[in-house]
This record gives sequence, structure tokens and C-alpha cells, in this order.
Amino acid sequence: MMKSFTHGMLFNFQEAAREMFARDITRKVGDYLAEHPQSLFGTIDLGSGSIYVYGHLRQASFDEEADRCEFAYHSIEGDRGTETLSYEELLISHEAGFDIVEDEGAPCYYDVLYVTFMDEATGKETTYFIADEQRVAQPLAYVGEYWQRVSEVGRDVDFQMSGCSKIDPTKGASCCEN
Repeated sequence: MMKSFTHGMLFNFQEAAREMFARDITRKVGDYLAEHPQSLFGTIDLGSGSIYVYGHLRQASFDEEADRCEFAYHSIEGDRGTETLSYEELLISHEAGFDIVEDEGAPCYYDVLYVTFMDEATGKETTYFIADEQRVAQPLAYVGEYWQRVSEVGRDVDFQMSGCSKIDPTKGASCCEN
């Protein structure tokens, strides 16, 4: 059975959640990088109030069969780096985007992607962000602000549940059998 996870979205204060698979998140990150090739990549931890920038993301892949998620990046110094994680530990992904105005200029839409993994042994979450460096003056300020707003979106949705949950009160049992 293919593992799915929730993708929480917040666009101009409108929330939604959808079910995602490896191919979906691979496509979403790939499309983002194609549109924004100068995308910062790093981790964010609101608990400790820290944002760590690894560098510029070059490629990301999510492979359920190989149980591997890989983020290839160039550090700010120009060195190549790779962050490799277990696909089984992929917990949830998010994206947030808002129409913003900087310095009384024209409005622009700015969005950020987040992918969160959870270490099963410790329960510790690690959230990676992908944010275009070019469209705004202070991209990391938006990375932090957006994460505060979107981090809980979709966490209450479980696409792994199966079976019928619809009850017909007139029949007193599941109506899915009809």
C-alpha cells in the first residue's frame, strides 16, 4: 500500500488540506524550483526560534520504494551538500502564500514550501523549508511568519483511515453498504 501524507495549505488566509503521495511532493517541489531556481533551503524550529539555511536547493526527490527522500543543495560557500531522510519519516508537508506589498511597491504573491519529518524513536520533528530568495527583500522573515500561521493546518486530517464514517441516523448503522 502506498504511504500518503497530508499537505496543509494556507493561501491568503484560506486553509485547505489534501492527500499527497511521493509523486505529488516530487512534482510540487520540482515545479517550485523550476519557477524559482534561487530557492533557499534549510530548517526551521519555532520551539528554539531558529532558522538554519543550508544553501540553495538544486533538486529534491521522494522515493517511497527506496524509503529515501533526498535534498541536493549548494551551500552559500558553493559546496555541494545532500540531506537524506527516510520516506517513512515524512510526516506532513505545507505551503503558505500571501499577496504582499514591500516598500510601497506593487503587490506580489510570495509562497514557501515546508516538509516535516518525524523521528519515530524520539518523536522529534524536523521541518525543512524551500523559499525563493529573489522575490522579496527578507525571505527568511516570511519563512518564519508563514510557518507560525501554517504549521498546524492539516494536522487534524488523517487520510490513512479507511472504511465508512457516514452514519444514517434513520438506519442506525453505516449507510455505505447500500
